[in-house]
Order: sequence, then C-alpha cells, then structure tokens
Amino acid sequence: MHLLLLRHGQTDENARGILQGQSQTTLNAAGHEQAQHLALRLRTYVPRVDAIVSSDLARARQTAEALAEALDLAIDARQAWRERGFGPFEGRTIGEADSWRAASGHWDLPGAETTAAFHARVMAALDETTRDYASVSCVAVVTHGAVLRNILDLLRDGRLRLVDGAPAPASVPIRNCAIMHLEAEWPEPGAVAWHVHAVNDADHLAGAPASAFRVEE
Repeated sequence: MHLLLLRHGQTDENARGILQGQSQTTLNAAGHEQAQHLALRLRTYVPRVDAIVSSDLARARQTAEALAEALDLAIDARQAWRERGFGPFEGRTIGEADSWRAASGHWDLPGAETTAAFHARVMAALDETTRDYASVSCVAVVTHGAVLRNILDLLRDGRLRLVDGAPAPASVPIRNCAIMHLEAEWPEPGAVAWHVHAVNDADHLAGAPASAFRVEE
C-alpha cells in the first residue's frame, strides 16, 4: 500500500512566519494555485490515488478539495492528522517561539501539545490510516509541516520501522503541496515496515508561487 503524505497549500501565516497550530487558517491565492498544481500531478500519478484522507483543519481541507475535484474522490477528514497544537503561541511568530525556547532551555512551549503526546498522536494516525486503507493501492493524506517532520524523525530514529536495508530518509524541510511518498510492507503479520520513495517531491510546483519552507516546529 502506497501512502502519499502531502503538506497543505500556503497560507498568509506561512508566508509571514506565524505559528498556526490548530487554528482554522485558510489558503491564500498562492496556496490555491499550489493545490491546483498538485491536483494535476496526482491525476496521472503512478500508482493511481484511490482515496483521500485529510486533516480536518481548513487549510488542509481546502487543499484536499482541489484533489477530490480532480480525482472524483470523497474526502475522509480526520482530526488525528491535525497540526501540532501550540496553545497560546498560536498566532505568534516562529521567532517568538524560538526565543522562548532559547531562554528557557525547554523545547515544549507552555500550554502547547507536548512532544510525547504529538509523537503518539502522529503514530496512531499513521497506524489507523494504514490499517483502514490496507486493501487499496494508494492513499493521499493532506496534513501539515510539523506532522511530516515528525514522521521523518520517527523513521530516522527507528520508532517507525524501515524495510530491511532501506536507507533512512534525509531530514529536509517540506514545501507546501510537496509529496512524501511512502510504501507499507508487512514482513510479518501485524508488523508494518516502510520504504521511502520520496521526501520532498515538488516537481509539479515548477512555475507555481514560491513556498514557505520553514515548518512550524
């Protein structure tokens, strides 16, 4: 089973370096254009996309709607694929969060979703989606920058198992509407292992508006 993990299109907050977290921000004009470029790419993607799952936050849903229209598929919206919650830091700049972390010596922002809780939620979302769609060839999941970075970290540190002999993926920023292409294999019953085909595939965005590369964490 193939899993295409997709970052949503750009928002004004992305462009301004604002932490969005679980707030209901929406795509800007550049984000809508990026989503259309992604939709055109997925119309001819191999393997063919059979299902669309999305975070239930507005910016992800708007991106998923462009894909759903192009592919004539329904959207399965799931809260588990939301961005990390940043609590009282939502609406403030990433620079402010970085300054607090540097001054305090702590990574977890006060009132925000903890790193441990975020890791557990992302792993559960991936497990549930893989299990629910195990019978289809390819699922597209529209989610968020910190979620994608977290999945890369989990693959790199072994908490998500790689196929034997597969290299660990590079830790790179994920562009808005880029594709992270994973493939699930079951080397033994109940145990999933992952092959990473692509991490930041943005070939379809040539000519699209420039993207905010900095993720929210």
